[in-house]
Amino acid sequence: MPVQPRPSDTFTRGNLMYGLPIVDFTPLESGVYGTTVPLGILSEASFQKVVEVLQLPRGDSGPITIDREIVSRLEHSLSVQTFNFRSDIAQYIFGASTLTSVSADPTKSVTGDSVNLPPTDPFNRFVDLANGDLDESTVAVTCDTITDEAVGTGDGASNDYQLDYKIEDAADVSSITVGGTAYTPVNNGSETGVGNEALLIVGETDGAHPTGSGSIVFEVGGVATAPASGAAILATYTPGFSGADFTLNTDFQVDPYLGRIRFLDPAGADNSPFRATGESQPMLVAYDYDQKAHVSFQPGTQPQTDGKATIKLLPDPVGINLVWTVNSATIRLTDDELAFSSENFATATLILTIQDAGEPNRWGTVQLSSEAEANA
Repeated sequence: MPVQPRPSDTFTRGNLMYGLPIVDFTPLESGVYGTTVPLGILSEASFQKVVEVLQLPRGDSGPITIDREIVSRLEHSLSVQTFNFRSDIAQYIFGASTLTSVSADPTKSVTGDSVNLPPTDPFNRFVDLANGDLDESTVAVTCDTITDEAVGTGDGASNDYQLDYKIEDAADVSSITVGGTAYTPVNNGSETGVGNEALLIVGETDGAHPTGSGSIVFEVGGVATAPASGAAILATYTPGFSGADFTLNTDFQVDPYLGRIRFLDPAGADNSPFRATGESQPMLVAYDYDQKAHVSFQPGTQPQTDGKATIKLLPDPVGINLVWTVNSATIRLTDDELAFSSENFATATLILTIQDAGEPNRWGTVQLSSEAEANA
């Protein structure tokens, strides 16, 4: 027999906590509360507390004892794991500042997708475009601008310089300087003999200086004059080849489904806008593609967002119900891994920090109903 009769417990079974909560977060946007974001079905949720205490020790009776203890630090937070990756929740999962909605457009046009010929095997490898599902008939290729190309450095003796890439006309060169002094680009054979001129070989001619396209001879007053020793030679130009100069399946091939392009070097001499070596030439590709509707954002640009929240535990018919209205909260990303898995639905972890909002409801208000009250 016990020393005292055991008390009869008739209330615990009606005050059990069971189930996972429903969590809604309302972001604060420019001082105004925006649209409430339900965090969706949760796989896990835990109310976490950080409690630090301040103790008054005394040792007048010999051993150190604690005369008084008070809570000196109190933090509340709710850690949740959600299955829901809807865009407005993904914004918090990835810490993005803004979302941009993009509408579907089956004929979306790209005017200049920048790519480079591969540095090795340039005419045997595909390079990726920014988009797939292309309309192959709309693909058009042009050359990109080369800015301040370091053509070489003068030695005071030689006058054999060449641009890295072929040009169609001297007008393709917008600027060429020797030691900071500007030279006028002209087609070789069209020089005026006046002032500083850079005589250029143009067209698809292969080979090195002096006959290959892009070859330069500098003249001053109609006299070939080698750049001074130590003078840096800089050129800015946009090769003018376009249209028929870049023909599908002759000068380039396209993989429209994956969105890739391969540049080709046609057989024979002097019949390609490319150098025979490719030399990583920068190109622009225009095309139409089937743009799917989506939302875009930049992760890591806003790792936390202020607002308010509501935490609801509403199991039926077993367990207590509670509604916790949080007046000041911050939702933030965590350093938990985000695992991609083919065996389970992915979950993402978020922390909802419950903050002191000041009087009269510093940490919000909890409305709690027993099982009997919830089911009344």
